[in-house]
Amino acid sequence: MTSQMNFKATKRSLISEMVAFLFMFRHRSRQWLFILLLIAPSAKAQWEVPNLVDEFIIQSPSRVLTMNLGYGFTAPIHENIVANFSRGSALHAMIGIKRFLESDYGSAQLDFAHIFLIASFGRAAQGRLTDTLAPRLTPIGFSNFRLGFGARDGIGYRFQNYAVVTPYISSGQAWTSNEWVSDTLFTGDAARLDRFSNGLRYTTFTEMGVMIDVGTKFAMDMGFETMLVQPRYIFLQSFSNVILQQVAHILLRKIIDAVFPNSWIPIAGFALKGTFNFWLYNQRSRQGNFPFQSEAGLQLLTFKVGASFSID
Repeated sequence: MTSQMNFKATKRSLISEMVAFLFMFRHRSRQWLFILLLIAPSAKAQWEVPNLVDEFIIQSPSRVLTMNLGYGFTAPIHENIVANFSRGSALHAMIGIKRFLESDYGSAQLDFAHIFLIASFGRAAQGRLTDTLAPRLTPIGFSNFRLGFGARDGIGYRFQNYAVVTPYISSGQAWTSNEWVSDTLFTGDAARLDRFSNGLRYTTFTEMGVMIDVGTKFAMDMGFETMLVQPRYIFLQSFSNVILQQVAHILLRKIIDAVFPNSWIPIAGFALKGTFNFWLYNQRSRQGNFPFQSEAGLQLLTFKVGASFSID
């Protein structure tokens, strides 16, 4: 009888211990499951960190689709118009493909190129008379819209694969729509301005600037642009001007390669090519088909800053 009672007690003890073990296992399994859920995202994040670093590093060759937004201050110039122009502001947007390649001048430099489409809008309010007893010409107000394409290139200085500073030169072609506003224009000035309004006008532009790329996702740029509006489009005239500019750049490149050390190539190319472009545009503002006698063009000078973002 006693042994039977001990057996029943032992049986009840075993059952109670088994229930406690199952309850503890169930409870701890939930704890382990919860811990695994916490660890999994952190392990995944640690696994992805190297990929994020690789994306940030500026590697070559690389090609990136970018969007550039900018703001600037603009002013038209025409030597045959007596009245002054108002100073205005301009907004621009560019979308294009930017690429970096290894440079032939050393591992510390990268070859930069950027082809793009551009749209810009500029505006300046009409000037006002400050003294009604002494009539004079008021500054000419204007608005203009540009749609075109272009390319910029240069050789940049690389800093530890995380930044590149590039002095660049850009050139392009576009079509513009211009409007002029003034209450006191001379008849001659009004007739000359009409040559650059009432419809689309062909224009070319060039820019000297500096771009700072921070990783592959963001860049800042600052530049000075001159845009030359032609009173009419003549294919042979525009084609000859492009050929003249390209031939001059080839000759300048040969001179730069022969004279300057590799470390100075980016700055020398930027300075000499950019100076030539602005000199040529200044001549063409007086003679549209320089060096041949032809009708003067209208210049718009713009100082601008911008920021670029990569589009993944």
